Amino acid sequence: MRVILLQDIAGTGKKGDIIEVKDGFARNYLLPRGLANEATASRERDIAERKLRDQARQERARTQMSQLAQALKDRVIRIPAKVGEGGRLFGAVTNSDVAKALAREGFTVDRKKIALEPLKHVGNTEAKIHLFPGIETVIHVQVVPE
Repeated sequence: MRVILLQDIAGTGKKGDIIEVKDGFARNYLLPRGLANEATASRERDIAERKLRDQARQERARTQMSQLAQALKDRVIRIPAKVGEGGRLFGAVTNSDVAKALAREGFTVDRKKIALEPLKHVGNTEAKIHLFPGIETVIHVQVVPE
């Protein structure tokens, strides 16, 4: 029997897969538990259309992220911070602070996508931003005294 999986099932398949299973497995396990639907022509068409829409959405997101990567490439972000003696900061500059500084310049970047160790001294460093799988860029972070 051909079924469309509604959830990921270990050893069987992933959500949205159209698979061939034994009739008993489908009737006694998958269908009663709501883990799958019987694969009809209209449902298979719906799945194919959904996959095409998802691919188009992914491609648009990839294009937007590569444009953002080009705009951010080698950009210098100045972050003012309170400084004690010897150029040591009160606290630290984190990826959240870098995300806020980018937002002030008009760039929306999730703080979780910024790879940066907390900075505790005045100076320059590089931060890598992972925007999309396979798309990343580097910005320069300049911590200056307030």
